[in-house]
Amino acid sequence: MFNETRLGTATVVEFIRPDGSAEPMDVDLQYRSDDPHAVTLRFHTRDQESTWLVGRALLSEGLLSPTGLGDVRLRPADGDVLVLELLTEDSHAVFHLSAEELRRFLKSTYAAVPAGQEVLDFDLLLKDLLG
Repeated sequence: MFNETRLGTATVVEFIRPDGSAEPMDVDLQYRSDDPHAVTLRFHTRDQESTWLVGRALLSEGLLSPTGLGDVRLRPADGDVLVLELLTEDSHAVFHLSAEELRRFLKSTYAAVPAGQEVLDFDLLLKDLLG
């Protein structure tokens, strides 16, 4: 039997508008051991929510150097700041977030499921997919 671990934290990031001004935005980071390679990011505004599934390894690598070639890109900036870019066909959103907060969250995920020990429970995955 597979025991699932769920981890989460809420934080505030800065949404960088096209004019360069910043607006605080709430974001929840969630991790589930039954999907050990992914972190869910839920961005909240007053009237909507946007959810992104991001690779845990991409987030870890982005703490140290620019990473991501597709829809999600992350790179260190000055001091404790990371720059997260989310791209779709229609938009390009830029966020600033705390490297220390992300590092702390990722450390908890690696304590739950160490790197290299990620195992998918295919029965549970199939159950989730079928509903």
